[in-house]
This record gives sequence, C-alpha cells and structure tokens, in this order.
Amino acid sequence: MTDPLTIEDRYSAAIRSSNLKIDPRTKRSDSDVLGAMGLAARHFPLAVALQRLFLGDNTAAKEIVEILADDVWKKARGMRIKLNRVQAYDLARACVAWHRNPTCEACHGHGASVIPGTKTLGVVCTSCRGVGRTSLAKLFKDLAPLADWLVAHMEKHQAMAGPEAMKQMVGYLELKLDCAAAEQG
Repeated sequence: MTDPLTIEDRYSAAIRSSNLKIDPRTKRSDSDVLGAMGLAARHFPLAVALQRLFLGDNTAAKEIVEILADDVWKKARGMRIKLNRVQAYDLARACVAWHRNPTCEACHGHGASVIPGTKTLGVVCTSCRGVGRTSLAKLFKDLAPLADWLVAHMEKHQAMAGPEAMKQMVGYLELKLDCAAAEQG
C-alpha cells in the first residue's frame, strides 16, 4: 500500500516534527523527508525555497527574491528590456508579494462590490474587472512582460520541488540503508 500523502504534505508535517530520530527500518520518516528536501534544494534552490515559503517559512522570502532578481535581470537582457539590478530586485520582491496575495484590494477578492448593509454582491469591481485578483499588467505597466514571466517562473519551480525531493529520497534511502548495513556488518 502506498502512502496517500504527497511529499509536500510529508514535508509540511516533518518541519514541525519533534521526532527526528533516524531509523534504518523506515523509508519515509520525518528525517528522511527533510533530508530529501535538503538534497533537492542543492539542484533546485528556488523550488524548495518556494515550498518553504508557502508552508509558512517567511525567512525564505529573502532567498527567493535574491534568486528571482538575478533570473529576471538575465531574462530582461534576453528580451532587450532595460532593467538595472535594483529594479530587478524591486520587481522580484513585488512579484513574490503578488504571488503570495494577488487578491484585489478594492473588492477583497469578490470580483464585485458588496452592497452596503447586506452580504449581496453588487456591481462588478472596476479595479479588477470582476476577476478578484489584481492585474499584473496594471501593477507593472512597462515591465508587465517581465512580471508575467517571473510569476510563471515561480509557478514552474514551485511544481518542481516535490518530484525532485522524491528522486532525491531514493538516493538518500539507499545511502541510509548502506550505512545501516555497514554498522551491523
């Protein structure tokens, strides 16, 4: 029987675990999952940092912004868009903030205004045009193509963390089993 929990679910539980005991008989203990994510971070630092951020580790935001600022600066060069390092950092920081909370402030994500004194939605929000999310193009105007690319880049990398951790877990478990066999032998 396979474990119905995804690696992301296991990682979320493992980072809050009080039992990080290493047991060679287990294959998916909390320490195994943390080790696998650590190994995955060597190959995909942005993916794992995004995973940490969305699991509540706000300290990962600075690391993410630094990685993204470098990536978007390089992308701007390729797209022939004038962007200096400070602007790249500011754009990365703003895109991370938008990615964490894209909700339209005018309608609070409803897509329409609430009729005063009721819980009924009224007129479609003019700010987001009924979508409930702040438009990247409206926020970044001239840099909208870079902002769109940056958000897509984050989403792509966020999807990579779990599968990479699973690949790393196989190698990590083989190493752990080899060490256990050497201790017994």
